[in-house]
Amino acid sequence: MPAKRTEPSRSALNPAHGFKYTPSNSTNLAKRFAEIRRAQAKAARDAVKAQEAEAQAQLELAPAAVVLPIHRKACAQ
Repeated sequence: MPAKRTEPSRSALNPAHGFKYTPSNSTNLAKRFAEIRRAQAKAARDAVKAQEAEAQAQLELAPAAVVLPIHRKACAQ
């Protein structure tokens, strides 16, 4: 069976065929996935910081705490 030559469906030289140039930096999957991992790690760190801040706010003492003085006469007996 003889080899059959096929032409590309879209010509890169003819703008009427709808060819669209895509920069190589937007097609690099390794860089894109690394960017996604960094964004997820940052979101996780921010969530942990928010939880720690909320927990710390719950641990702080209320300002309405009253301290009573100790009388020396009561301690001497």
